[in-house]
Amino acid sequence: MMQAFSAWIAIALAPSASGGNLAERLGYPPDARVLILHADDLGMCHEGNAAGREALEAGTVSSGSVMVPCPWFPEFAAWARERPEWDLGVHLTLNSEWRGYRWGPVASSSEVPSLLDEEGYFYRDTRSLVQNARAEEVERECRAQVERALRFGIRPTHLDTHMGAALPAPGPL
Repeated sequence: MMQAFSAWIAIALAPSASGGNLAERLGYPPDARVLILHADDLGMCHEGNAAGREALEAGTVSSGSVMVPCPWFPEFAAWARERPEWDLGVHLTLNSEWRGYRWGPVASSSEVPSLLDEEGYFYRDTRSLVQNARAEEVERECRAQVERALRFGIRPTHLDTHMGAALPAPGPL
């Protein structure tokens, strides 16, 4: 269903032309064991932003990723502009699981209708997303999120997904 976007992620994760395992590509010896502590869901709420900022500044976590469609994204993006050395990615967000606190697409709703529930927000669960989403709309929304992050001054070092929603379903539903 989401083959086009799956190919995009596969390209991002492909080994580099110079070869080497992930540890080597990160600048470590080939036999190094590397632990990357990562803070995701940045931009979802003020408290999460404050905790993520504190952890990044203290070096408790080495990277993080932002949820661009969420209401508190602009706050975290402003902090990130002050700290360009932070290793930040885009936490591609295609679902909105909370009751009473929801978000929708960065792209125009009319351009991604298959990603929205009857209330006009992203689906609460990944199953509903997988059953309804059109691949071209998934790609359109993911690109819109990356482009908005760039407009807000974030230079993403990586992409990851909120609750695995932008990844293909692992078999029959």
